[in-house]
Amino acid sequence: MKTSSFRFIIIYLLVPTLLSACSPSSAPSTQSVPYKEVLSGKKTVPSEQGQYLSMTYTEYVNGKNTDKGMVMRVMTYDLSSKKITKLADVPYTSQYPLSLVSLPDHKIYYSADVDDKGDQLFSYDLNSKKTEQLSDNLFAINRIVPTTPEGPLILAAVKKGERTLKTIFYNKSTHTMQFLHDENQDKHTWSIAYNPAKKTIYTTQFSEKEQDKRSDIASKNNTFTMPASYKVTEINNATKQERSVITLKNEQILSMSSSNDQLLLVTARFINHGNPEYSLVDIATGKRTKLELPISSRSFIYMSPDGKGIYYLGSASQKNQEEGRGVYYYDFTSKIQTPIFIQEEGFINNFMLLNK
Repeated sequence: MKTSSFRFIIIYLLVPTLLSACSPSSAPSTQSVPYKEVLSGKKTVPSEQGQYLSMTYTEYVNGKNTDKGMVMRVMTYDLSSKKITKLADVPYTSQYPLSLVSLPDHKIYYSADVDDKGDQLFSYDLNSKKTEQLSDNLFAINRIVPTTPEGPLILAAVKKGERTLKTIFYNKSTHTMQFLHDENQDKHTWSIAYNPAKKTIYTTQFSEKEQDKRSDIASKNNTFTMPASYKVTEINNATKQERSVITLKNEQILSMSSSNDQLLLVTARFINHGNPEYSLVDIATGKRTKLELPISSRSFIYMSPDGKGIYYLGSASQKNQEEGRGVYYYDFTSKIQTPIFIQEEGFINNFMLLNK
């Protein structure tokens, strides 16, 4: 189901309409503060460790010529040198263009269609220039998140013959997959984040049955659709032990990232309607603090390693999300939005902040 229009597609057939939101359940009431007031007392990761952005950019092979199809141009942006490097073009045949550069592995991981029967996980070796198919039992992939160099890749993906977006651990050594709660056909894994400082994984999940009920209510009443509850769960990377962090009701978690002791959430009050809202969640206590950010972004937002700003995919204009769409850095102190990479002929589909 490849599309020629440059739109952010989250495998629409698999999930009931695009989902919406949540508000804290059993959690302290939220408060709204400028971000710089939240920074005090928080530990930050030294920027010298070496971080980079992995970016996926879809573009027609020959300019605007649609006859020859499209490719995913896979790039990195080094936070220290501020240099953008194009690493490779990989085929864009999947339902949603998704790639990830793992510099520790010297590989690009990406999704691609196999025989028009669904998308599988592939790798492209940056040294040998060889491509390898890593899975044969999937149908679609929404997220690919690395952990440690020796640790697994975490996927949000759908198995062949099923509908549910599941949390999947891919073992790079044994080339095997572990499906978390494989028997559950109702809970969809919407977002995945990895916290390198804590070596923990965070997932957001919602119930398809609950979302269907809310969609039916909205249709009957001719109102905007309220989202199902979204639950954020912490998973230990080694033991796979799980712990509930926070549950949101009447808000959709559009995107999530994690650094140090916090989760950064992007939420919305209705499905496919309304402006996004931003907040921080203390991982230990579940306390949530709303953020006032003068940006326009619905997904892919990451705290800078030094905690002084954020990297986000969106626009410099709060009124028009398509105006100057690209990857930006927003500085909390100067309040300046610095463009890193602006889409021109193609479309920026996603990006991720990673450690070297």
